[in-house]
Amino acid sequence: MTVPTMKFDVLLLPGMKRAVRHARQWLEDVLGLHPALTDATLCMSELVSNALLYTESGRDGQIRVEVSHSERIVRIEVIDDGGATSVPHLATADEAATCGRGLLIVSFLATSWGVKERGEGHAVWFEIRP
Repeated sequence: MTVPTMKFDVLLLPGMKRAVRHARQWLEDVLGLHPALTDATLCMSELVSNALLYTESGRDGQIRVEVSHSERIVRIEVIDDGGATSVPHLATADEAATCGRGLLIVSFLATSWGVKERGEGHAVWFEIRP
């Protein structure tokens, strides 16, 4: 049995609104026609948006996106600059709310996900196995 080769890519983004669009375009280039591309792009977009909204990354900081992938798995970590008032967690959003569903989407689409401390901030990660 052959073990699939994992590829590793990293993107550093400035903490500004256009970072989400840039990250999506970059991930399309990295994953190509991978069967997990659509779900991975949505999950990553949610995590980058959260880093911009809730951490120092969105206040003149940066966001680091790390992608490990093979034909069997896509793993993405989004690392923020810290400063969040709480650890990223699932929250119940009000039905009329326009935000608050990002990690719920990730938990639904991903095979697994979690949060770990990384430097001054947090790395929110997920894996998708198509």
